[in-house]
Amino acid sequence: MDTSTTKWIPVPYFQINQEGAILNSSNITHSYFPPISNIWTIIHKEDRNKAIVMLSQTTNSDPVTKHLILQTRNGFFGNFKCTIQWEGSICHLVCTEAKNIKVPSVLSVQKSLVNTQKRLEESEKHVNNVTKILNMRKH
Repeated sequence: MDTSTTKWIPVPYFQINQEGAILNSSNITHSYFPPISNIWTIIHKEDRNKAIVMLSQTTNSDPVTKHLILQTRNGFFGNFKCTIQWEGSICHLVCTEAKNIKVPSVLSVQKSLVNTQKRLEESEKHVNNVTKILNMRKH
């Protein structure tokens, strides 16, 4: 696709190579995402495996659509419906907001809370031990 034409596509659009390097993008892309040179920098770590599977289908000429969590311009993560289509070694990637998907997943939040609770309990034990030692030194 002509680079001057891609600038005017009215949705976030990327042209990327097989490594994820951004070759071209639409102007509106910059209002959604931070300036980046590689698509992997905005894909949330929990969705990277899904994106790897999606982008590895280079021999498939049919469009492939997946929901991915992407980092937006303001630093937060948002839900996007991403559709790719390969044309030779060039991947056309369109990302549109998908507001009806819950993110982050309940399971990941629960796991994070359990890990935080464990760290807090360990910290509390450490503080209690230090307090005991300090109290012994006073006497």
